[in-house]
Amino acid sequence: MMIVIDTDKIIKFIKETPKTFFGLIDIIKIFNDYKENESIKIKSINYFNKYHSNKYFHYFDKKGYMDFILNIFFDASFNVFNKISNSIKFSYFKYKLYKKTVIDKRFKDWFKNLNENDKDQLEKRLSIMEKEFELSPNQYNIDRLYNIVYNEMNDNSLDSLESFGCYSDGKLYSRYYYSTNNHFTANNNSNNNNKDENLQTKSFTISDLVIIRDSLWYINDRMDRVIINDNLLSFALVSKQFFKVLSKILYHEYFEWKKSMIPFNNDSEFSLIKQPPLYFDYNSIRLIPYSSSKEFIKSLFSRVESFYLNSDEQDSRINEGTIRRFKSNSNEIDGEEDNNYRQDIISSRYLVYPPPMPSLQSITIDEYYGYSENYQDLFKHILIDSFKSIKEANNEDSFGIKRFSIGVYNDWNGEPKSEIHFLKPLLEYHSNSLERIIIDCHHIRLKPFNELKSSINNRSKNNIEWTLPVEDLYDSDSDSSKYGDDLTDDESF
Repeated sequence: MMIVIDTDKIIKFIKETPKTFFGLIDIIKIFNDYKENESIKIKSINYFNKYHSNKYFHYFDKKGYMDFILNIFFDASFNVFNKISNSIKFSYFKYKLYKKTVIDKRFKDWFKNLNENDKDQLEKRLSIMEKEFELSPNQYNIDRLYNIVYNEMNDNSLDSLESFGCYSDGKLYSRYYYSTNNHFTANNNSNNNNKDENLQTKSFTISDLVIIRDSLWYINDRMDRVIINDNLLSFALVSKQFFKVLSKILYHEYFEWKKSMIPFNNDSEFSLIKQPPLYFDYNSIRLIPYSSSKEFIKSLFSRVESFYLNSDEQDSRINEGTIRRFKSNSNEIDGEEDNNYRQDIISSRYLVYPPPMPSLQSITIDEYYGYSENYQDLFKHILIDSFKSIKEANNEDSFGIKRFSIGVYNDWNGEPKSEIHFLKPLLEYHSNSLERIIIDCHHIRLKPFNELKSSINNRSKNNIEWTLPVEDLYDSDSDSSKYGDDLTDDESF
């Protein structure tokens, strides 16, 4: 029995799908499920391109992105293939595309099929590739590719391309420090209470625990302490006992994953990570494969208690260079990607909207400037939009985050004036669950913070612990009279 596809309904769904991470996963699945429907695939590609239009690969899965591009390249429909020129904006992918194409297991059959059955289309396709993506002479030349496919010619250009397309986001973590005898400068919040008691089981000795703890590196993330060792697996393989103890530590504590996806398996004794992580750094969102199912992603975020985000806004105004660095090529205007990046940072589509985190207790935001509203929209998505269904499921008004911290900055010109009105609805929404709020800022009016504190305290059932900015008597910019102590109606809470 033939299955009838309601193309119009699916296309309508694609158009109405929000540009969130979950939305992208849905659309990639649709693209893969409807391989024979040209219209659906083209609409899926349009969504994919718009989703990535202002994003950079410090926030998305490079491999998943390239795999999608390769699927476009090898698609049987020329109309689908023709969308490829709108799908690549980074020099990184231009460098990688040729090699990924030639070594792909589909390449020889694809080339032979078109060469023997539709040579005109093959030439058209290669002409587009040559015009859009060629980095060296005759790279997409049909005779050259013919010799590679039919005569097993060794493609020496692959070796020269190996060094191209390197990328580093340039992000430095000045918050790192080493722990000695388990002493930490990070605030010791409830997430760390009784950790050692949970770990002291019959199979572990106190000396094992102390040795391993003293060998771990921690990060001071203002609210929470986080293990940041680059290669925990190598450390765990010192001995079976180390493996067991470290696995237990990672089950109960916050640790940062920043190099690869975390495989977790509670049923295997050989799995170091038994359960999804308790901590999530926003930079790690690029490590989630686009091939993941929504069920896996939901599971991955199900235990996240602590969330950390460091704004990129400083890069939009910095005088020379950027914190994140891009590799350009000789065919580009010098600094073109840097300039585009600066402009895109404050655009509405620059940021990735993560899935809901139903166990979230703590959020830390660093280096927030507020040049535009895009970061405010992200915070609203995380703390209000994603929590609506969570609160309804728990049927508790007091369900929400317990700890909130934000560092508000001004640049060297004293800009922007760092209005904080966006904080009010975020904190109000969690007013009955919040226990601690830290707001750190520089060169900013102090009166609005006290009004914010009063407003949230009046709504909350809790006795919230506040840490607010203290006026710097030696800093003329901290003088509230400079900005006008009498706030207008639209500035008050």
